[in-house]
Amino acid sequence: MYVLNSRLKSLIKELLSHKKPVTSEYLAKVIGVTSRTIRNDVKALNLELKKIGVQIEANRGVGYFIDPSLGQPVIELIEELFMLQEEEQGNTPVLPEERVLFILKSIIMAEDFIATEKLANELFVSKSTVDNDLKQVEKLLEKYDLTLFKKQNYGIKLTGNEMNIRFCLSESLANMRNEQAQLEIDSNAIISDVNVEEIKAITKKHIDELPISMAELPFNNLVMHIAIAIQRIKKGKNVEVGTIKLDQIEDQVEYEVAKRIVESIEKKFSIKIPIGEEAYITIHLLGAKHFEDQNLAEADSVDLVGESHYQLVVDILSEINQVYQIDLLEDQELIYGLGLHLRSAINRLKYRMNLRNPMLKEIKNKYPFSFELGIVAAEIIQNNSTLIVNEDEIGYIAIHLEAAVERMKNKKRREVKRVAIVCASGLGTAKLLAASVESVFPGIDIVGTYPSYSIKNINKESVDLILSTIPINEKTPIPALHINTLLTEKDIEKVKEHISSKYLHEDEKKSFHTLQKLFSDELFFTEIDQKNPTEIIKSLSTILNSNGYVDDSFQQSVLEREEISPTSIGNLVAIPHPLKPNALGSCIAIGILKKSVKWGEQSVQLVLLLALNEKDKEEFSHLFNHLWKIVQNKKLVDELCSKEDFVDFINLFYSVK
Repeated sequence: MYVLNSRLKSLIKELLSHKKPVTSEYLAKVIGVTSRTIRNDVKALNLELKKIGVQIEANRGVGYFIDPSLGQPVIELIEELFMLQEEEQGNTPVLPEERVLFILKSIIMAEDFIATEKLANELFVSKSTVDNDLKQVEKLLEKYDLTLFKKQNYGIKLTGNEMNIRFCLSESLANMRNEQAQLEIDSNAIISDVNVEEIKAITKKHIDELPISMAELPFNNLVMHIAIAIQRIKKGKNVEVGTIKLDQIEDQVEYEVAKRIVESIEKKFSIKIPIGEEAYITIHLLGAKHFEDQNLAEADSVDLVGESHYQLVVDILSEINQVYQIDLLEDQELIYGLGLHLRSAINRLKYRMNLRNPMLKEIKNKYPFSFELGIVAAEIIQNNSTLIVNEDEIGYIAIHLEAAVERMKNKKRREVKRVAIVCASGLGTAKLLAASVESVFPGIDIVGTYPSYSIKNINKESVDLILSTIPINEKTPIPALHINTLLTEKDIEKVKEHISSKYLHEDEKKSFHTLQKLFSDELFFTEIDQKNPTEIIKSLSTILNSNGYVDDSFQQSVLEREEISPTSIGNLVAIPHPLKPNALGSCIAIGILKKSVKWGEQSVQLVLLLALNEKDKEEFSHLFNHLWKIVQNKKLVDELCSKEDFVDFINLFYSVK
């Protein structure tokens, strides 16, 4: 059977995502190969698809497509075919990113030196391939101040701080592409002689003593960290006492809970756990995302989240109000929820505990403006500390802000149906889902958000319907629907059957007319030959400066924004812009590149440099979201990239409203 590589998988996913034919030129740009390679890849895919009676069809001059009339069952059959192929490969890593994670884990778990020849044999690749993969491994290790010690005739060995080694190991597990397989395979390989269920029971018993509930996913992560710790302690690999300064955490309630967890684990597993491990568990408790306890929702936010975190939220919301004229300072639900989140997030950032955000791409695509608000928040956090806020954390902050913006819109639209939200991901995600549901169905009343283990506590007398992001297998007296964390059209239709309500649509007409005014012939450029985002931004912003649209500070602000998080949005498009609306005159510079370039993790050929004057900042939200929505049309972008005349470009751009 032909084994699909990552390029072929990307190609089939692109084809499945289109309802209309797409050209080989467009596919080549997106995937980063030549049109000839695309043609060869289509032939290879068709050999596989032939087994289920499906073909990728070609329409000369129009493009490739899979007949959409075949319907969802056939699409699912195609997806199943490729999943089966992955299963038949067994557990041996095939793709470069899979090999890197395999090598990383092998090095971490090795008792001593490990030979590169041994790794090559286990992976069924050449030694030179392993040597190339090791370069990527070393880049990952750098994030945790870890290094590889190489000794001739012995191999390689990991050196560095034990706590950082564990963080690195934990992240490598979390980054496995198939999380279900990760739990089944890696837990056997790494914590084979540790009873995870017993750790879970002990941990659950003691964290119930905390004043705020822990969300399900971070709880499972904590259990995995403790299991890894037990395994490492058994091998004599301990977190040293001086690694974490005890005087910074001893007065925290989490420290007392950690001590009780350690005492119970020592007794259950008959091992002696050093004092440094208590501190290690404490920082995990401090860094875990929490879930709102319904009984505490009306309590004083300052006391619950701490004065410093409360003030940080106020500073963030004040800056958002200043920059974008969005006043969220009266939203106590946001202040409490975001404050609670930042209390955990600051600890994660402080100890470099990377919390992977599996929804990051969806958040950036579905809520682009709220992600921009998250960038503002990140800048405030960074200005008030030496911490660097990564994209994953910005995404989580954006969820809280999106929920608040939706609540602000829905303030006058309450009543009728009583709905409870059940979510495993944490308070911010639950609040965003609640706000999204209210936005689509303005008549309902969200009576509460609950972690999955509290579903039995929901009062059937006060709730008409449960919306849950996880399947509910047990019978409940209240009707329950399983929906996605980020509400989809299918979810809306599913809920619509239970709730009768009018749909709400943003008035896009105003923002579209505003958008039209921002384009001009003098700011339209084709055949741009710069090779990287920085050069392209400098080139376009210099032209804006010379035409009087922006001052000298504009370019630096755009580059600073880019450094926090790349503005490439997929689909060959990037929308660079400054941290704040600081242009002298509002405009959008259009740049079409000769060849696509790597922009963050995406390929980009169409650049829309957005410059807004402060007087237009109230329009930024609608404008930015509308612009983002237009360039999500893949066929449109493909055609726009071929235009050499401004009038042709703009007529095509305006044709999609």
